[in-house]
Formats: sequence, structure tokens, C-alpha cells
Amino acid sequence: MVQIREAEPRDVASLMSFDLFSGDRVSEVVDRRMLVAEADGGLVGYIAWQHGGCIGKDYVNKLVVRDNCRRLGIATGLLDGLSMKLRGRVYISAGSSNGAAIALLQANGWMRAGEITGLHSEAEAEIFFMKDV
Repeated sequence: MVQIREAEPRDVASLMSFDLFSGDRVSEVVDRRMLVAEADGGLVGYIAWQHGGCIGKDYVNKLVVRDNCRRLGIATGLLDGLSMKLRGRVYISAGSSNGAAIALLQANGWMRAGEITGLHSEAEAEIFFMKDV
């Protein structure tokens, strides 16, 4: 069974073993802007956000699940867990070529809010989604 909980400083080393993003996660953990998914005593995913990061609204900037744990509902659990910490309209985005992320968001009630072209070096559109939590 997967448990969604607030990240703790002791989680950082484990997160870094499967993190897809550059940098470290210390500030997000210390600022209490991260939830983790734990299963069988280990971390299998996390979600992090910025307060006011998208037109003054909270913005999910990281959603990561271990490769070998994908398609098990963990990302959905993390998205649902946002209601533990956030209120109101929240934004998230995905590159237009990331069909899996787009399908996940749409299946979980996130509504398309628009797109911006030119954020990525390859000029791939970044598609933004929103949801009231």
C-alpha cells in the first residue's frame, strides 16, 4: 500500500537516487513544499510546488515516480495529496511530447489552461493545466 505524506529531511538522500531534475530538494523539504509516496518502506515518488509560481497561483513544478513503479497509481495519489497542503487553483505543466503526463492530468480532472511555445530549447510547447483543490 502507498502512503502519501509530507517530506522530511531524512528523505532527501532517497529522493536523489531517482530524481529526474537537476539541483537538490532540500529547500522544498525544509519549506514544506513537497509530498512523498512511500511503499514497502521506501520512497517511490514525490511532488513539489512553488507558492505563487504561476500567475500568482501555486504551481506544481515536479512530479516524479520511480521508473519501476510507474502506472501503479502513485502519481495520481500524489496529485490527490495536494489537497492536504494547498487550497484553491493550482497549475501544472508538461511538454507537448509528454503524452503520458498529459493523459494522467486529463484523467485526473486537470483542465487545459493554455500553452507557451519557446520555453524549451527545441521549441516544444509547454502545456499548462489547472485544477481547484
